[in-house]
Amino acid sequence: MQEDFQQTLKNELSSFLLKQQNRFPISETIKIDLHCHDRNSDVPDELIGRILNVPETWLPSERLFEVLKKNGCNAFTITNHNNARSCYELQDKGIDILTAAEFSCMVPDFGIGIHVLAYGFTPEQEIKLEKLRRNVYRFQEYAVAENIPTTWAHPLYHYAAKQNPPQEFFNKMLLVFDRFEMLNGQRDSWQNLLVKEWLEQITPENIDKYEKIFGINPKNFCKDPYHKAMTGGSDCHSGLFAGMSGTYLHLPNLEERLKTSSYSQLALEAIRNKQTAPFGAYQNTQKMTLAFLHYACQIALNYKDPGLLRLLLHKGESSDKLLAFAASNLFCEVQKHSTTTSFVKIFLDSMIGKKPNVLKKLLIKPVYKPIFNEAINIAEKYNSNSEQIVNEYYNSILAIHSQLNNILVERLDKKIGTSDFGKNFENKDINSFIEKLELPLSIRAYLDDEEKKRKGGIDISEFLDGLSFPFFCSLFILSAHFTSAKTLFNTRPLLSEFSGNLGKYRHPKRIMWLTDTFGDSNGVAMFLKEMHSEIKERNLPIDIVCCNSSLASEDNLVVLKPLKEFSLPQYKDYTFRIPNFVELHNLFFTGSYDRVICSTEGIMGMFGLYLKHAYTVKASFYMHTDWLMFARKVLNIEGSNLSRVRRILRSFYKAFDKVLVLNSDQKTWLSGTHMNLNPENVSQTAHWVNSHFTPQAPDKKQAFDLPENTPVLLYVGRVSNEKGVLELPAIYERAKRVAPELKVVVAGKGPAQEQLKKEMPDAIFLDWVQRDKLPLMYASADLLVLPSRFDTFAMVVLEALSCGLPAIAYNTKGPKDIIKHGQCGFLVETPTEMQEQIAKYLQNGDRAAFRKAAAERAAAYKPDAIIAGLMEAVGMETPLTSP
Repeated sequence: MQEDFQQTLKNELSSFLLKQQNRFPISETIKIDLHCHDRNSDVPDELIGRILNVPETWLPSERLFEVLKKNGCNAFTITNHNNARSCYELQDKGIDILTAAEFSCMVPDFGIGIHVLAYGFTPEQEIKLEKLRRNVYRFQEYAVAENIPTTWAHPLYHYAAKQNPPQEFFNKMLLVFDRFEMLNGQRDSWQNLLVKEWLEQITPENIDKYEKIFGINPKNFCKDPYHKAMTGGSDCHSGLFAGMSGTYLHLPNLEERLKTSSYSQLALEAIRNKQTAPFGAYQNTQKMTLAFLHYACQIALNYKDPGLLRLLLHKGESSDKLLAFAASNLFCEVQKHSTTTSFVKIFLDSMIGKKPNVLKKLLIKPVYKPIFNEAINIAEKYNSNSEQIVNEYYNSILAIHSQLNNILVERLDKKIGTSDFGKNFENKDINSFIEKLELPLSIRAYLDDEEKKRKGGIDISEFLDGLSFPFFCSLFILSAHFTSAKTLFNTRPLLSEFSGNLGKYRHPKRIMWLTDTFGDSNGVAMFLKEMHSEIKERNLPIDIVCCNSSLASEDNLVVLKPLKEFSLPQYKDYTFRIPNFVELHNLFFTGSYDRVICSTEGIMGMFGLYLKHAYTVKASFYMHTDWLMFARKVLNIEGSNLSRVRRILRSFYKAFDKVLVLNSDQKTWLSGTHMNLNPENVSQTAHWVNSHFTPQAPDKKQAFDLPENTPVLLYVGRVSNEKGVLELPAIYERAKRVAPELKVVVAGKGPAQEQLKKEMPDAIFLDWVQRDKLPLMYASADLLVLPSRFDTFAMVVLEALSCGLPAIAYNTKGPKDIIKHGQCGFLVETPTEMQEQIAKYLQNGDRAAFRKAAAERAAAYKPDAIIAGLMEAVGMETPLTSP
């Protein structure tokens, strides 16, 4: 089970922390959080925060002290970014606090930014440290000369480098620091344990070797470079979890020492002497998610528009500014909705133990009462012990999110059913709808009501009325999950490389394969079922994940229940299913996945890109369908709208690290001028057929209820216009001239079925056929006809060939790569050519030779090589043969 990775981390960390807890006698121990923040951390590290001009926290120093005391700390410090103002302000009030700050330093020879915690300095020394922080070597030289103890904070996180820091960087920093923050309360346990393992593997011989390699004297930067100390800190900005992680400090004869020295003086002494032992607990993304949710709520209540000029003129990439623009508008919209802001205030108060008053509960709408009750639960859990409170808070957040989703879906149903929105959408031609996706450049188009009326369209403001509260609150919760994962795992490539170098805590290689369709009757679902069988048989590290109300999870198949199912008026044959996105987000973490494959361009495909950016993983797209042709043939999209669809598809496919295609035409198209994907990012793969599809003795009586001497043309697939089925009547008519007894058999159903029955009244229509009955049908027919230019692979062709049935198709896409013309079938260019080739084959073809060649050609498509190639394309390894 892949959960074993997280369980291993939990067990290892718990064992380590238990040993640390028992290192020092309790009576000689000071408990302190050596890394926490308050309102004076007012300049965010993140560029988006600086563009929006918001501080890292609004937390008052007094509130931070309350939480630290509640969680058992008896010595105190505040490590704000690049300043110790809070420490000085509290000292002026007579409060005993250790002066400290977290300095953003630069390692100039590597061009990498790091954070350094410094303790016990004076205001004059702070000014000097501030000047020197742009060169960490000069910073550390000054600190050691002035006896200012420093600690490298979260060594595997927060770098200004554009690529992974090399191992040489970490080796050199071992000469520069002798204290390392091993346990950071805002990092996950994987990262913390890697730091622990790294430090435990360092030997005096390593230090001597690195001294020779880098040509620097480590004693210029640390007093005892051979003794590496570990510390801990919560790195809390919200005040929620301050003191839950930190450091035990050992002071022999502590009781007597306290008669003449303050806690802060003794704490500084222990830090200098490296008498430190980190404390805390196993953690995943939950704590960071809660912290970011708390932060987002604070911004929502306190946000002030920084102005468009600030955004435009601020340094940063266009993508950063676009994200900042979107976030700014979101917070401004939230502030306009009283219900949302009221809930945000209640939520913030509940997280610090303040219950909503009874009057509010009486006034609140019944539909919101379950959410209100969860807020009360959060407030009541405030006094829980440290190990429980994170899980209890988080479970309440999940319950609130679930309730919000239910409200949102229920209201959305009512809106679509009763408002003009649903009618307008259903009545809109698809081309008109796509035109509405184009945002005008003219500002007047957004301001002028007459212009908007002239353009026509849907009144979005009216539609969103009543949806704002559940939508915004759900979005806040999902955004907090995204930001949490992004923050924790933005250095994933480094963590993977680091664990490889250490030979320990390697993250499993495991694929989450997302799809919008699995239990349906279509080619994608059929392939994925075959893939699922091979995954189980070969014990491949892959789980297929889908959203479906009628399926159940099993080995290597995870089924999520949809929040909502619906179909579009323009394409009612397909059901869209919306999953619980937070559930899917958490599944990626708990399943220990490290990469994504998506098989559909719908909701799951979009969420695959979400996971790619949230967890910093590779994402590949398995391209089953030619959507551009589908748009043209099925949806009748044309002209400039077709170009818009192409540009949307191009943006979508380019967002993936790898695109897997099923034919050479697709590969050429994607890497050509129209789509412009990097050819190295496009790989060709293939399908295979179930082992049941093998040559067997024909039996037309059993298969079709026809005499054995009756020639049969077989069509298998969806009976729809894009499949070219309306060409079958002309083919039938021409072929009957040379084979009067000929029958056409159609196995499938679809929107063109009734028209086809009218045009071919003497054909045999079988509707959908069970797959276990198809091999006999293929073996008993005389030729498979595929008049489609739409199929990206043409699985039916491979199924037919595997059963010894030759096939005829157009010289394009999938069939072009499978069929060898004139040997196992035919490739033609026009409908007329198809008609003539079929007639010629029925009249003079060497059917035995074609059948033999068909089976031989199909033998080239075996799962061993195809799966091995697929796994290699997405960066995985797999045995070439099944067990």
